[in-house]
Amino acid sequence: MAVIPATQDKACLRVLNEVYEAAARPRDRDVRHYLGMSEIGGECDRALWYSFRSFPTVPLEGRVIMLFRFGDLIESELVHFLNKAGYAVTDQQLSFNAIGGHFGGHCDGIIHGITQEPHILECKSANRRSFDAFRQGGVRATQPKYYCQCQCYMGYSGLDRALMAIQCKEDSAIYFERIYFNRSEFQTLNDRATLIIYANEPFARPFKMESRECEWCKHRTYCWYPEENTVSSQVCGTCRYFAFKGLKKVCRHPEHVVEIMQWGVGCPQWVEFDSKERRVDPVELEQITL
Repeated sequence: MAVIPATQDKACLRVLNEVYEAAARPRDRDVRHYLGMSEIGGECDRALWYSFRSFPTVPLEGRVIMLFRFGDLIESELVHFLNKAGYAVTDQQLSFNAIGGHFGGHCDGIIHGITQEPHILECKSANRRSFDAFRQGGVRATQPKYYCQCQCYMGYSGLDRALMAIQCKEDSAIYFERIYFNRSEFQTLNDRATLIIYANEPFARPFKMESRECEWCKHRTYCWYPEENTVSSQVCGTCRYFAFKGLKKVCRHPEHVVEIMQWGVGCPQWVEFDSKERRVDPVELEQITL
């Protein structure tokens, strides 16, 4: 019997499309209402502000999401073989949070035995081109976000070393690099996160729409065309009435001006943020008493 190529078999195409659609469906754990330490090394303050406030992102194809999940599998495999090689990996998914709980992240573990001092462990995967770039230029030059992520984890854990483990998805080659803690850089990252979190207005666009940075940004469509995007996350961060007053979170709704005690929860009186209007009147905010 002749074999029907998958590209011509309607049943196979149906299954393929349904699998990709299933992979693309959002999950509750995909939504986070904090600024990630894995993001703070990004190039654009405006994009980080949108991310922290839970504004819309460009939908990912199911195939791309499945590709990202391979990274999770590689992480577990690297930890497995590091343990098998005699290096104890503890505290997997150890969480860190700072700045009122609005700045957070979790490391892949703490590895013991590299030297006498324990190291933060971060595991990543890369295609061949990126993997070669890591080997030639190192983590900081190739992917600054990874470097900044490690600085944050070291700073908040009290450790002064990190081991970055990067595995090539094409041939399983591994690149290891030790990263040293830099207190000055850590403080700069913490200051940047603080500025972004407590800002009541989106930052100015630092790049042009046709730039590489905008082309690859997950917030690019909302940033440039907010009127064409639906804000599905009806939480404080995307509401017109939300603002920070100092370190306090405030709902400025005319019917109930209150301090917000729980962040990231939906509200039946939510009103969509209007990007064409000024978000917060500083004089009005100053007059609020709680």
